[in-house]
Amino acid sequence: MSYSELSLKDASLEEIAKVASDIIYQDKVEKKILSIRDVSGNSGAKTFICSEGDIPKCIVKVKGNESIMSSHPNTFKRVLAATEILRFNGIAPPIVLHGADFHIEKSAGISVMEDFFHFNQNIAPSEKVAKLLAKLHSTPIDWYQDLKNEFLEQDLNISSILKPMPSFAPCWCLPWSGFDTQMPVLGVGNPNPEIAKKIFKLEIKTGVYKKIMQCSAFFPKSDAAKREVVVHNDFKPDNILYDPETKELTVIDYDLVQVGAAVMEFGLPYMMWLGSRFTNFNFRKEFIKSYLIESQLPFDDENVKDMMLDCEINTIVAFPGLLANIYDAEIPLLRGIEHPTAKADYLASGLDASPTGLELVDLLAEAVEKIRSDDNLIISCLENGLVVTMFENNGFGSKQLNSWLKEMQKNKMLRLFGIAETDGGELFVADHAKK
Repeated sequence: MSYSELSLKDASLEEIAKVASDIIYQDKVEKKILSIRDVSGNSGAKTFICSEGDIPKCIVKVKGNESIMSSHPNTFKRVLAATEILRFNGIAPPIVLHGADFHIEKSAGISVMEDFFHFNQNIAPSEKVAKLLAKLHSTPIDWYQDLKNEFLEQDLNISSILKPMPSFAPCWCLPWSGFDTQMPVLGVGNPNPEIAKKIFKLEIKTGVYKKIMQCSAFFPKSDAAKREVVVHNDFKPDNILYDPETKELTVIDYDLVQVGAAVMEFGLPYMMWLGSRFTNFNFRKEFIKSYLIESQLPFDDENVKDMMLDCEINTIVAFPGLLANIYDAEIPLLRGIEHPTAKADYLASGLDASPTGLELVDLLAEAVEKIRSDDNLIISCLENGLVVTMFENNGFGSKQLNSWLKEMQKNKMLRLFGIAETDGGELFVADHAKK
């Protein structure tokens, strides 16, 4: 059997390692058997790193069971097109073998993780990470427009909602808008595809989809944030590798890659490793400044501040916040109705919930407008975080917004916005981020 006919879907780790070893050492007289480690995430595909000693040599990706990110032909077309453009421009590592249901790509190096939320500053200092992000954002974007048009043509109702929106509107973020597959991605707690379809239909039926997609309060204001670029959509420490030979960084895992506003790339990092829970204000300021410099954009203090504020506001509309069910309590945008992911004993999704999802969009939009119009609130937002600022100002006088924030805190769901809580329920920022 040729490699092109070979399937690894149900293969053992030993069998996968043998295939990888044969390819990596095919020109060697003495062939070794690589060690293998399963590093699969929640995308549905299976991912294995094969190493010689401590040095990764290749990555094996095997098609897995159907999930939101692997069960739709539009996803396959998008990821294929994105990966090809990233390989052509030297972002993605080359493929060394295609099989019937797998491929093997050359390893881009070793992990840069200090832990899940932090980079190892010795091999991935912030300026190098910013440089990598700017390089990614310099990739050509013309490959995406035909796909985007094709996605929009599937449903006239969705098309009528989205087409009037400018290219920099947050609604174009595929993971949570789901207009390509009509299955929104809901963070770590992704439901199965059928549940995701039901959630999408509920968003449309209740009107919350149109309301949040067309909410101009969440639009970025700065030119740097509005730029259309290739967006990775999952740019975090465990998706970045360091090559010991070239001393360069590479980003991997292209399941969510698309084209969209540059600010889309910052909502998730601000919740996962770059926000006030993880870094201090000066770190974030220098990171954004480095990114603007590497992107050949204005980088004076005013431009840095404007970009940072857009990044903070994007944490509200990035998919692990308002649309997540990570803690399986509720999807905030669907408050006030029964929906498929809420716990059986969780009452906030019932008819008495206040605010409802529709009301919540207005409350958050009003809060954002208040912050943008007040210099002191802007400073607080940049230093402490957007949701922290809303929380510490008691929802700016809104009893509904304040009660929702308190409820989110009680159920430890403020983590969805990059905020952690102590066991005592108080807002928490890491000690190193306070320094």
